[in-house]
Amino acid sequence: MRSLASAARLLARIIDPATSQPLLDELGFGRLVPLEREDRASLALPETVGNPHIARGIGTLRVLVFEAGPSQHFRKELNRVAGGLASSGPGLLWTLIAIDREAGQTAVAAFDLSSNRPRVAALIATSQNIVDSDSETVCALAAARNSSDALTHCRWLEILGRESVNRKFFRALEHQVSQLAASLLPSARKEDAFELALLHSSRLLFLSFLETKGWLDGDRGFLANQYADCMVSGGRFHARVLEPLFFGTLNTRRRDRARRAAAFGRIPFLNGGLFSRSPLEGRLAKTFFSDESLGDLFGELLSRYRFTAREDTTLWSEAAIDPEMLGKSFECLMSSDTRKNTGAFYTPQSLVARVAETTLAYALESSTIPYDDVSCALQGEMPPPRQRRNILERLRTMTVLDPACGSGAFLIHVLEQLSTLCVRLGDPRPLHVIRREILTQTIFGVDVNPTAVWLCELRLWLSMAIEDPEKDPFRVTPLPNLDRNIRVGDSLSGEGFKGTASVLPSRRIAAARGRYCRATGPRKRSLARHLDSIERECAIAVAALRVRRLREKRRDTLDQLRSRDLFGQRHYPAAKSSGQLARVRDEMRRAESELRHLKNGGAMPFSFAAQFADVAGRGGFTVVVGNPPWIRTH
Repeated sequence: MRSLASAARLLARIIDPATSQPLLDELGFGRLVPLEREDRASLALPETVGNPHIARGIGTLRVLVFEAGPSQHFRKELNRVAGGLASSGPGLLWTLIAIDREAGQTAVAAFDLSSNRPRVAALIATSQNIVDSDSETVCALAAARNSSDALTHCRWLEILGRESVNRKFFRALEHQVSQLAASLLPSARKEDAFELALLHSSRLLFLSFLETKGWLDGDRGFLANQYADCMVSGGRFHARVLEPLFFGTLNTRRRDRARRAAAFGRIPFLNGGLFSRSPLEGRLAKTFFSDESLGDLFGELLSRYRFTAREDTTLWSEAAIDPEMLGKSFECLMSSDTRKNTGAFYTPQSLVARVAETTLAYALESSTIPYDDVSCALQGEMPPPRQRRNILERLRTMTVLDPACGSGAFLIHVLEQLSTLCVRLGDPRPLHVIRREILTQTIFGVDVNPTAVWLCELRLWLSMAIEDPEKDPFRVTPLPNLDRNIRVGDSLSGEGFKGTASVLPSRRIAAARGRYCRATGPRKRSLARHLDSIERECAIAVAALRVRRLREKRRDTLDQLRSRDLFGQRHYPAAKSSGQLARVRDEMRRAESELRHLKNGGAMPFSFAAQFADVAGRGGFTVVVGNPPWIRTH
């Protein structure tokens, strides 16, 4: 392969099996031969596979080139074809080239034969928008050829998987965020500059995912085109484009948009708080990133890599940047000292899947639902009809908490598992509607780091939005408000629910939370104040209950110390009893001080009973799952 440009041309010219031959030549395959009907049957190819051709490579390497059915989901089609080949063609190492004429997409894929359900690794390129990372992947595939068929296939699996792209992306992201932050100095403090750079980079990454759906005025290169137009007309991209796009368009209803915001075209109103002005942005309202640093961000990051809103699964990996990278990126950009102090470390996807699926299987098990039926359902098998109804009913009452959620790896996996399970068990609603309901009623998280919480919300929004089939950006349903489900707080300092349900207005806060999730504009602000008021009421009730319990404990201790023995003599208090009484008095004084502080309008510490009073009314969380902060000395 001579250059990235020649690799891009090879990909862009593929419109049918015949035009894929130049690419096959570069990968070391021979001439394509059309498959006869009996050959199709022997390879267990689905009926939706059109115009299949096959070519021989070195040793046991083979390539299947075909056209995907117009009504089929492209990725699911690749998984089905891989499953058929894995079961019918043992001993052969397959590469797939699939062509979706309707969408103008070409997939180059390989799959792992080490399990019964093969995991597909793929590059999916759009002919009208070949990015540098696509070309780099093709060049790497050509360069990986050697005389060993098994080694070549292993290298191709690695290159087509996500990790090969991610390593380069991490380095580029770290450099670009540092460059953005440096462009604000000395107008902003170093820490504030870095936080703003990370915030804007994350927003632009989020919009890069939405570009893949065509939700930004139908332009899959919307951000880069806006930057180019702005530079031609005088520059100042941050002030003239990003500010009105973020706050005047994406965070403003269509009817309320100013002329400048409306000029962006068909842009959805997203709501959710993602594009609300943060307190730091309010303080540094006149501080802007330089055009040069933003240009580098587009040239070296946003326009260079392909983005996909679908995260890696046990059956799929893609040579593109997915939302899970936001979590990895967050860990990458934290200093080593910060990671050590907070215990913030990335959890591998394989561990997330294993822990979450085992936990959900035990949580859904009951006296009427055997564990084996639940486990099989989570693995993709269909349980008996009677059990389907039972599992669905149990799903509707489930609540899941990750008390150290970080950027949301466990919560994302649980959301996808539960929503897919609902569809599999017969829920007739669209997948994105099911996910929205689960997200607002079932998924909860807490983390001590505000940036991690923000990234967790962002990933949850993306996971829901990617399944929305709506093509018209103006008809996209606004994102739900998640800041009352995913909270900033220290789980270890927040007391549990024990004995608090009777003093909490659980029904009121459940109703208010449900209304707040759907609210926008002024109603959202008024409901937020209403929720703050109820949560303070809960915090006061819990603090008062703690004071009352401590007073009772102090009285019981005093009664014990003042009691007489059988001969009418008073006990002499032992040192242990006296120390216990002193500790109870100290606790009581602190509890009374905290109660006065809350009644006087002081800041509320994190408390599960106050922040999740509606869950307390249901008896607590059904499932607690996650990877606790790992601090070596603790």
